[in-house]
Amino acid sequence: MAGDNKRHRVLIANRGEIARRVIRTCKALGVETVSVFTTVDALAPHVREATIAIPLGDNPREYTNAGRLVQIAVENGCTAVHPGYGFLSENEAFMTAITEAGVTWLGPTAKTMHDFSLKHVAREIARHAGVPILEGSGLVKEAADAVLEAQKVGYPVLLKATGGGGGMGIFLCSNDADVLRQFEMSQHQGQAFFGNAGVFVEKYIEKAHHVEVQIFGDGSGSCIHLGERECSIQRRHQKVLEETPSPLVDGAMREQLTSAAVALGAASQYRSAGTVEFLVDEDSRRFYFLEVNTRLQVEHGITEMAHGNIDIVEAQLRLQLPGLTPEGGAAALLQSLAAAPAVGCAIEVRINGEDPAHDFSPCPGLLGYVAFPTAEDVEGVRVDSWVETGTEVSPHYDSLLAKLMVWAPTRQEAVAKMVQALGKTELQGVPNNVEFLRAVVTDPRFIAGDTTTRFLEGFRFVPHVAEVMVPGMQTSVQDWPGRTRLWHVGVPPSGPMDSLSHRLANALVGNEEGAAALEFSLQGPTLRFHCSALVALAGAPFTASLDGRSLEWGGSFRVEAGQVLAVGQLVGNVGVRGYLAVRGGIQVPKYLDSRSTFPGGKFGGYQGRYLRVGDSLPLSKTADEGGYPTRLPAALAPAFADAGSGEGGKGASWRVGVISGPHADPDFITSDFMEVFHTSPYKVHYQSNRLGVRLVGPKPDWVRPDGGEGGTHPSNVHDHIYAIGAINFTGDHPVVLTVDGPSLGGFVCPATITSTELWKIGQVRPDDSVTFVRLSLTDALAERLRTDAWVGAVRAMATEGLAEEAVLAAYSTAAAAALEAASAPDVPMPPTKALCQELPAKAGFPGAQYRLAGDRYVQVDYGPMHLDIRLRVRVYCLRTVLAEMAAAGEFPGLIETSPGVRSCMVEYDIAAISPGRLLQVLEAAETRIPDVSSMVLPSRIVNLPMAFDERWTHEAIAKYMKSVRPSAPYLPDNVAYIAENNGLEGGKAEVRDKIFSASYLVLGLGDVYLGAPCAVPMDPRHRLVTTKMNPARTYTAEGTVGIGGSYMCIYPMDSPGGYQLVGRTLPIWNTFGRSGPFSPSKPWLLDFFDQVRFFQVSESELESMRAGFVTGLYDIDISPTTFDVAAFAAMEASVAAETAEFKGKQRAAMDRMLVAEAESLKQLAAAAAAGKDSAAAAAAAVEDEDDELVYDKPGHVKVTAAFSANVWDVRISLGQAVAAGDTLVVLEAMKMETPLTAPVSGKVVAIRAKLSQLAASGETLVVIDSSSV
Repeated sequence: MAGDNKRHRVLIANRGEIARRVIRTCKALGVETVSVFTTVDALAPHVREATIAIPLGDNPREYTNAGRLVQIAVENGCTAVHPGYGFLSENEAFMTAITEAGVTWLGPTAKTMHDFSLKHVAREIARHAGVPILEGSGLVKEAADAVLEAQKVGYPVLLKATGGGGGMGIFLCSNDADVLRQFEMSQHQGQAFFGNAGVFVEKYIEKAHHVEVQIFGDGSGSCIHLGERECSIQRRHQKVLEETPSPLVDGAMREQLTSAAVALGAASQYRSAGTVEFLVDEDSRRFYFLEVNTRLQVEHGITEMAHGNIDIVEAQLRLQLPGLTPEGGAAALLQSLAAAPAVGCAIEVRINGEDPAHDFSPCPGLLGYVAFPTAEDVEGVRVDSWVETGTEVSPHYDSLLAKLMVWAPTRQEAVAKMVQALGKTELQGVPNNVEFLRAVVTDPRFIAGDTTTRFLEGFRFVPHVAEVMVPGMQTSVQDWPGRTRLWHVGVPPSGPMDSLSHRLANALVGNEEGAAALEFSLQGPTLRFHCSALVALAGAPFTASLDGRSLEWGGSFRVEAGQVLAVGQLVGNVGVRGYLAVRGGIQVPKYLDSRSTFPGGKFGGYQGRYLRVGDSLPLSKTADEGGYPTRLPAALAPAFADAGSGEGGKGASWRVGVISGPHADPDFITSDFMEVFHTSPYKVHYQSNRLGVRLVGPKPDWVRPDGGEGGTHPSNVHDHIYAIGAINFTGDHPVVLTVDGPSLGGFVCPATITSTELWKIGQVRPDDSVTFVRLSLTDALAERLRTDAWVGAVRAMATEGLAEEAVLAAYSTAAAAALEAASAPDVPMPPTKALCQELPAKAGFPGAQYRLAGDRYVQVDYGPMHLDIRLRVRVYCLRTVLAEMAAAGEFPGLIETSPGVRSCMVEYDIAAISPGRLLQVLEAAETRIPDVSSMVLPSRIVNLPMAFDERWTHEAIAKYMKSVRPSAPYLPDNVAYIAENNGLEGGKAEVRDKIFSASYLVLGLGDVYLGAPCAVPMDPRHRLVTTKMNPARTYTAEGTVGIGGSYMCIYPMDSPGGYQLVGRTLPIWNTFGRSGPFSPSKPWLLDFFDQVRFFQVSESELESMRAGFVTGLYDIDISPTTFDVAAFAAMEASVAAETAEFKGKQRAAMDRMLVAEAESLKQLAAAAAAGKDSAAAAAAAVEDEDDELVYDKPGHVKVTAAFSANVWDVRISLGQAVAAGDTLVVLEAMKMETPLTAPVSGKVVAIRAKLSQLAASGETLVVIDSSSV
């Protein structure tokens, strides 16, 4: 029989869990399957589980394209089609087209489908078969006729679309007016959804049960039943829970019901699986025919479980596919089904993507975490589902995510198992009904079996959510310390920008410090709480109210179910971010062990993005359990900025503690400049955000003329790992790298903000000034310990209800104890300077420098500042040894080691190991590193397609020239610049040849972000050198390939960047690791020491490959190999002469281009100064004129910019009448669009805002004449 099975191939004309269900049975029988999918379903399990998967294209409605499905069946040699349920499963025309194409339809005949698709016809068939039917009418064409029929039947009645199903076209009417109002809607829905506008009237039973019987027929008049199912618990005529047997039906009624169903099946010569549905009057215990579903029913699984785990899909296949039918034919098959004993009780719940807080409206979105119970968790459980962690739930299809089923010998045991199974079920990220279902199955009425179709009408359910009514500005979910221990592959920690305020907010509700809370900027969110909760507000002060009653900022308070908490505008002139914590935390799914949002990577938090209107924030079941409402004592409130700063439109003045290093004087920046750096205020640029805070201030005096092999600018170095809080000079422009910033890069960092001072950077706003104050390691340790004691004291106040005096005393005691314990470290504190220790080179050892990077990091540099891959191998060994030492208890406090090209960043906990002891550990590790010259490391050859010098890079360059820098030696053609900068006589063609000939060795990951490679050609003759864009680009498309310094990088996401762009390749990051070479625990493509090789393709070929790669339908060639250090050294030696000649040409060309770049920057600065002067003069003239003519007139109101920002949009025109609250101008700063609204009603008499120009803090942008109203 196996040989016969192989000739069968079944097209599954469906999607989701039913497609997987059919595939499972086909695989068990050895039958091949063909699945179909639209683009939004490309990653769905039914695509990868089928023998063949055929794409249907972008149109989500293609599952109902009958002609296309018939074509696919024929072209792929399908012998049968299984329609599943929904879509075209009961479409007579599709079934006819399939059979006319010579393909078997696994289901009833066309006549059966036709007859039972029309409810008024089905009623007549049932009447002739002796099946009881409800009193009702035939088809009625006019509303007035429907009223007459309703009066005959007697109210209440149902209006029913004859072609309807799934609750569509059905309306309950209690009087004539209801019939008149709903008649046309019933017609409309019947026509729109089922192509038939016929409507009839049917008696409505007040206390009804929906009971159905599973039948199976041979198409020749023989029919059997497989018991009944109770499906009464429904919402809007959609089933929520099903069980078998029905708790209402006794033996006598069961015999009558099943006999009626079988009689109807026999009379209609029913073929395959079907369901006969009945309404049962609870009071009279009489039953009435409802309809026949001529397909496999959603809830068929519980019938299978209650009949010894039979397989109804298998029966469908065996009935109609030659070679699968058992001996004895159809009669034997039906006999075997009928003989399956009905044993025990099975229950199913439908898990849907729907929001209980919004009347169970369907909810598309990203499922960040999915977990279902297994048989090991709950004996007798079954899950039919199509979703998994990372599934994107589309808005285009049914909201069903999974069917959760249990079986047990008794109903009581089955109910208990369902409670247990739902307790083991987690779907996070998309609002769903799991919590609601838990409430249903624990309701006393359900437990007692009292389940009429009106069960849910009196059911009260309180979802533990906060509904987003107004999202605020860049409101996101963050936890602290964020996504740790993944910095070495370029995954940023994210988390709160102001970690201190975030920690205090959590402390105020008694949460652990790692609980997720909301962060917002400039404008806070408005939330409706559907459950009671203890809530805290902290950070910069905002206006806040609860149901319109003003709240004081900086404390916790109780919110009752149904109340609205509104956080409004920022108050005052200091700070920019606020935090909202709820007891128990915000229960969004964890991604890579953190709930923090990283919008750039589109992961973490709520759907990987900032909040939107209508979002439902999941809260803990303990949101209102325990804790004491309290206020933050003034003595424990953060000091945001210097007293009196920020007034009069001027920015606030901040003093932020730093430690010099890793790149300071005397080897990178002059000592004189470091003095300037520590005494001069830097102004915060308006283009600052969570990636980094840009600063404007004194430019550095460089020690070096250029960056050597690291790049042509003196700020360039070989790529190294950045410390969080490092002050990074990209060219001459400083940026504070913050929690969403890049991990690996090639720019110097002269100082690093300490861990307990970094929160201040999270509160600076445009035009604020920051002065970087030197701290010692001892200062940093003391501040760290005091901060921990501080947060702990506030939490004790919230959890224990301590008075303010007791809290302050507890804080003082804890801080003193911590400082005393740390005051005598086991070894002396090393000197607090950038280069705190140096080990000289010797035979077999290249020398090492230990450089401070704040109070959390030490950077280990090896050898001279040259590209030597052997140094990277030594870094590999150091990381291995340090991990072994940590595992052996020799290195307490190790958090992570992250490799650069010739360096290793060691992150540690200063409270667990003193810096002095850390240096001893590093020295000891050096003695355990073997000779690297003969090492052989595991490697892979990764072959990737690249479209060279293509349109996506051209678009990025065009944007750069328009918005950042209009001219430079590398503009407008990066590839031409690379050729010129490297002295390549062959121009762009020679650049192309070198790139496609090279084998790029991956030395680092996270060069920009998310597993992006820092890779260098193994053959030195292929090593092209470029400068990096100065300033950096604000946009680079994901998949872009760039060269910066000597290194190649592939951008893993849309992001800023500075490398010169040469082409585009495949995505190298797959968030949930659901296809190809990715995995959930390793969503990045490349590994250290991989060898990347590109092959050239066209733009159109790349587009096709990219689409296939994401869905798993295009595989890349990855082969294992090794990296042999000795063989590599021999290769380098063999080409030394050619390399030297090539480098000589490079150096000469680079010198010429450096001169050109210096001249370009000089011209740019002169043009900017001239433009600034002329703009200032023009502004002064306008200011004088406007002041005299407009500003000082009675009734005129000036609308000013609260901070420096770019004018993004002007929404009004001169002379226009505006109302208070209307948006006048939209400002853009910190990557946020901020509306500037009218404070009063009136007429616009002056508009000084100019599109795309910078508006200074306090500058008047619009003038309104309020006296005109």
